[in-house]
Amino acid sequence: MLNPDARNVGTERALVGEPAPAVLDDLAAAVWVQAYDAAWLGRNWPELERQLAADVALLSPGLQISVAGRRAVLAHMRTALRDAQVHEYNATDLKGRSSGGIGIISYRWQLDWTVGHHREQLSGRDVLVLCASPAGWQLLRRLPLDT
Repeated sequence: MLNPDARNVGTERALVGEPAPAVLDDLAAAVWVQAYDAAWLGRNWPELERQLAADVALLSPGLQISVAGRRAVLAHMRTALRDAQVHEYNATDLKGRSSGGIGIISYRWQLDWTVGHHREQLSGRDVLVLCASPAGWQLLRRLPLDT
């Protein structure tokens, strides 16, 4: 399926001659995840949008929902957080690595939140695939792993 957000993908990725983002090691991965988490937890949609590649795709824990494209991902996250109150969220065991214009981050997460009137505690392990862009690393794929 073609994604309408992907029409300018080539212009958003690092161009030949453009400096690539710094190496994505464990510390850089932790800094990136902290900024990403602050954006979605704070509902800072413009900042979150800057962190997403045009052709971003997310799979939810349990592989129940797949969302592709920057606009669709932002809309999905807005809807998911509309009636939600996050009581606690943390990301641990972060590992980062990169090769060329691709970065990989793996980490564990825990979430305690109330959606509607139902309080839930969730946890999981995710892998993020990032791509280099002139603006820095952007999320390309989010893939949940079995815990």
